[in-house]
Amino acid sequence: MLSHFQIDTNRDLLVPDFACYQMDLSGPVNAAIEAGEVDEDFSTLPSWAKFAANPIKAKGFFTRTLEALFLGQGGHDELNVDLQTEEYKAQRVCMMFMPANTRNDTLNLIGNIARETLAGFEVVVISGSEKHNGRRITNRYAEQAVKEIVESGKSTLIIAAQMAQRSFSIPQITELYLAYDRGENGATIQKMSRTLTPGDENKIGSIFSLSFDPNRDDKFDAMVVETALNYKKRNNAKSLQEAMRDVLKTIDIFRCTDEGAVKVEVDQYLALAMERKGISRVLGKIVNLNLLSSDDIAALANGNSDYFRNQKQDITESGKTRDKTSKKAGEKRDLAKEKEIAKAREVITSILENLDIIILGTDNTVLADAMITVEEDQEMKECVQEEFGVPTEVISYLFQKGIVKQEWVELLYDNN
Repeated sequence: MLSHFQIDTNRDLLVPDFACYQMDLSGPVNAAIEAGEVDEDFSTLPSWAKFAANPIKAKGFFTRTLEALFLGQGGHDELNVDLQTEEYKAQRVCMMFMPANTRNDTLNLIGNIARETLAGFEVVVISGSEKHNGRRITNRYAEQAVKEIVESGKSTLIIAAQMAQRSFSIPQITELYLAYDRGENGATIQKMSRTLTPGDENKIGSIFSLSFDPNRDDKFDAMVVETALNYKKRNNAKSLQEAMRDVLKTIDIFRCTDEGAVKVEVDQYLALAMERKGISRVLGKIVNLNLLSSDDIAALANGNSDYFRNQKQDITESGKTRDKTSKKAGEKRDLAKEKEIAKAREVITSILENLDIIILGTDNTVLADAMITVEEDQEMKECVQEEFGVPTEVISYLFQKGIVKQEWVELLYDNN
């Protein structure tokens, strides 16, 4: 049916350009530690999850971060957005997403700290316990409430967690801040889209990943890998490596320094992503667990190596599954099952992160052949099992079931 409709290129031109910025929060963290403004637990291993659990314990860090981002204060030029974007706006409309599990009362507290710090901003908290003009801010009312505030002409900071990820279109939003650790790929991409609502024809959406450890920050990796996989589906002749490079050529990704933003080139980005295991973690998050049965997942999560040794000779025909893992509409959540699935994903991600041990150790980029070499060499087999924490039968099984794909191996090896 869609073949009867033509593509409207004028509509495509309405979509704003965007730029991605990787920001290192170590400056405000260290300054807050030196001033005794953060709790000892936070300073030992800072994270957004810890901040969201108790913002008061790390209030000094958060206020310093806000002052640096929006006011250019504190001497942390690497966080001064005006310097990084080389643009000064009389009215700034910004959105900041906190960790998804942030409670409403905690989110409101974060909003109060932001109001105290940013006197020149209208701070709006998208939370079911907040009100605007006497009405509770629900998902349905959130967009209208924010539009009314933005249209007053005052600089605005919108703070959200789970709400307003989708169906929330404010054309004036030009800055988006991702203030959480990692997160689900799909949810992160949806959040990024909040700054891509068409507005001014010259609009550029700026997306900032606020990271305590840039070496482990994979939020932009998720967008790049997902886009490359979709792009490859429409261009079967291209390898996944080529698709990744084509996508990266269309995206501006910057590393923020005290001298300003420095553009990260394609090969440099891929090398850094490999170094921080970013691509492996993204692939681990998107593996199709519906290719595994419930028994497979349980054995994987619980480290049942005997199960996989027995299953190795009984691989289900490709494309067929014995038991779906997805939740049916209206079905109640099974938290125990969700934890089991999450643990299985962790195991798979760990395998992907360490595949170079097998590829380089056997000098073979074809995983099926590499695993035969491993299986036939007892010393190598024991070494792989020790490094991966799972028996070699598990790795072979996951590859044969299509969980670990050969094209992923080629991507990881090529960029390594």
